[in-house]
Amino acid sequence: GGLYLALATFALAMAMPQLLKFKAFDAYTGGVQGLLLSKPKAPFGLPLTRDEWLYFVCLVFAAPLFWAAANLVSSRIGRALIAIRDHPIAAETMGVDASLYKTTTFGVSAAYTGVAGGLMSLIVGFVSPDSFGLFLSLSLVVGIVVGGLASIPGVIIGALFIEFIPNIADRLSDVLGESAKAMPWAIYGLLLILIMYAAPTGAAGAARKLAAAVSRRRTVG
Repeated sequence: GGLYLALATFALAMAMPQLLKFKAFDAYTGGVQGLLLSKPKAPFGLPLTRDEWLYFVCLVFAAPLFWAAANLVSSRIGRALIAIRDHPIAAETMGVDASLYKTTTFGVSAAYTGVAGGLMSLIVGFVSPDSFGLFLSLSLVVGIVVGGLASIPGVIIGALFIEFIPNIADRLSDVLGESAKAMPWAIYGLLLILIMYAAPTGAAGAARKLAAAVSRRRTVG
C-alpha cells in the first residue's frame, strides 16, 4: 500500500526530469538548455510593471484555489482523507473507499501543482526539466509539515518558512564568519529540528493547542 505508493511517486519524481531531456522533447522543453519565457505586460494600459502585474495574476489564481482547498478540507471528502491519513484501517472498516480518495487526491494535487508550476515559470522567466527536481518536492513537504497537516493557514506559514528560513540561515552563517560559509544548510536543518521539537504538529497544531489552553484557563477562571 502506502510504501509502494511512496516509492512509485519517488521514482516518478526522479525519472521524469531526465525523460524530458530526451531530444524528442527538445521542441517542447528546450532540453538541457530549458526555455526562456518573457514576462507578460499589464493589459489595457494599466500603470503596472511586469512583476506587479504578475503579482495580481498570482493573487487572482491563489484566492479561489485557497477557497476551494478550504472547502475541500471541511467537506466529506476532506474528512475521509484525514481519516485515511490518521487511521487507514479504521477508515476502510467504516466504508471509506481508500483507493478512490487517494486517486482523487492525486488528481487534485496535480492540478494545483500544474497551476503553481506555470505561474512560477512566468515569474522566473525560465523553465527547464531541472526546475522541478526532488529538492523542490522535499522543500514543499517540509513546508507542509512545518505549517501543519490539513490546515490552510498552515500552508501559508509553511511557504513563508521555506522561502525565508534559508535566507536567515545564510545571514547567520555570515555573522559567524568565514569559517561558517559552508554551514547555511546545517543551520537550516538545526532551525527545522528546533521548530519541529517545539511544535511537532506544525504551526497550526501549536496554535490549536494554545487556543485550547487559553480557553481552558478562561473556563477555570
